[in-house]
Amino acid sequence: MKTPEQSREKAKSRVRRKLIETASDLFYRHGIENVGINEVIERSGVARMSLYYHFKSKDDLILAVLDDAAEIRLKALAESAGEGKDPGSRLLAAFRSLKGIAEAEGFRGCAFINAATERANPSDPIHGRVARYKSALRETFAALASEAGAAQPDLLSWQLLILWDGAVTEAYIQQRPDLVDAAVSAAETLLRASLPQSGSGR
Repeated sequence: MKTPEQSREKAKSRVRRKLIETASDLFYRHGIENVGINEVIERSGVARMSLYYHFKSKDDLILAVLDDAAEIRLKALAESAGEGKDPGSRLLAAFRSLKGIAEAEGFRGCAFINAATERANPSDPIHGRVARYKSALRETFAALASEAGAAQPDLLSWQLLILWDGAVTEAYIQQRPDLVDAAVSAAETLLRASLPQSGSGR
């Protein structure tokens, strides 16, 4: 049986989760600068005092939303990579997961790129948090590339990150999720060039 303290902590956790999910949806659909705290409060049904209990400011809420999205996306990327049968196919499977993102209802490009564009000053904590996520994404590619035996896994990881960001951006701008297929093909070409003797890893 849960103690009163445990019940209170669980309730606080639910409120925090509700705020993050509501803000995440609003920020993604409308932009972080176009959504105010009042809208988050109204849409979530959470009291103003409760919001400020969990987040001291709107920027704190934005940072929490980005951290939550980063955790979810990196976990999903790892799960997609796990579907591959060998190191090379794991890397390509991870890259193919972008197709699902681009095909999702309400897709509006990369939430992290969008946030960095709105907070363009590199010294802004929100811009910095985006850079941290992109570094983690690149490190994931580097680890998979190294596992696959790429001659220059660090270089390949940068190439894949640039390809990833370009694909997600163009898929949204052109409203064509199928453009991700071209990016996957390019990723396979890059991997093949890195593994001239072992092929693409399919």
